[in-house]
Formats: sequence, C-alpha cells, structure tokens
Amino acid sequence: MGRRDLYILPSFHSAMNKKAALELPVNMLVVVIISIVILASGITLMYKFVGGAEDFKKGIDAKTDAELERLLTDQGQKVALPLYTATVEQGKTHVFGIGILNIREETSQFRVQVELSKVVDAQEQDITASVDKAGVEKWLLYDFDLFSLQQNENHKQAISVNVDGAALPAQYIFNAKVFLASDEQYG
Repeated sequence: MGRRDLYILPSFHSAMNKKAALELPVNMLVVVIISIVILASGITLMYKFVGGAEDFKKGIDAKTDAELERLLTDQGQKVALPLYTATVEQGKTHVFGIGILNIREETSQFRVQVELSKVVDAQEQDITASVDKAGVEKWLLYDFDLFSLQQNENHKQAISVNVDGAALPAQYIFNAKVFLASDEQYG
C-alpha cells in the first residue's frame, strides 16, 4: 500500500473565530461611544429646558415686582400692569408682570386672559386683518387657570411674550384682562 501523507491545513473556522473575537470588542466600543454621545446630548437638552423653565418660574424681575407691590398695596389698585410697553426683537422674549388685589369681601377665584387687540405697521396703519391672530397669541405664555385669593390678598403673575423669529416688524397691542370665576371682568 502506498504511503499516505498527512497535510495539516489551517482551519477556516479558526481564522473566522479570531476575526469574530476581534470584531466583538470593537463593535462594543463603538456602541458605548455612541451611547455616551447620546446621553450627553440628552443631558444638555434637559438642562436647557430646565434652565428655561427656571427663568420663567422666576418670572417677574425685581423692578417689576417692586412696582406691582407698590401699586397693589400702597395704592390699592385691583389690577396693576406696570411697565406695560416693551420693544422686543424677533426671536426674543420679554416678561411682563400683572398683579391682582382681591378687594372683595370673600375669597374669590380669578383668571388672567391676554389676547391680541391690534397690530400697527411702521406707517401706523392697522394691519390686524393680515396677521394670523391665533399664531401671534401662541407667543404668549402665562398661567390661564383659575387661582384663589383671600380678601385683601394679592397675586403677581408673569406673562411671557416670545416673539416668533418670522414675525412682521410691527407694533403688537395686547389686552390683559382679569376675570372672576363667573366670567365677570374684574378691575
């Protein structure tokens, strides 16, 4: 009988196992890096939202707060809206303060309502009809829910106006009104 030679060839499977063994840690490293980037982006975004909410929560600046306190307590005004005009650029925000003093003889519920009244262009022409009223009123951020005040108690509320970046350059006039729970206007 003839001689049989034994040849040892490298196994295809062992080469694949080595390649797979190397790919697994590399893939894991890529997944970890992507996860860290997404987590960091999420945390940054969360801080922006929380920071913006805190700024709005602070709401009224010290000067407006002091003026509201003076008008409500010293002068006894039922509704006070000091510093009620401002020039706000497109894409910017301004916070107004409104104060309510309950001079009724019982605890009462109140709510604030702000609506667009008129829009005037640079030539002082009324252009209200050409403006999307609902879109402009979306610039407003304030608490429109009912709140209770005891007799002689006052409440200060922030009204934030965030002018849209695509807003027409004009003078926007808003009416801020205070109503009782019965929808009777107060002050």
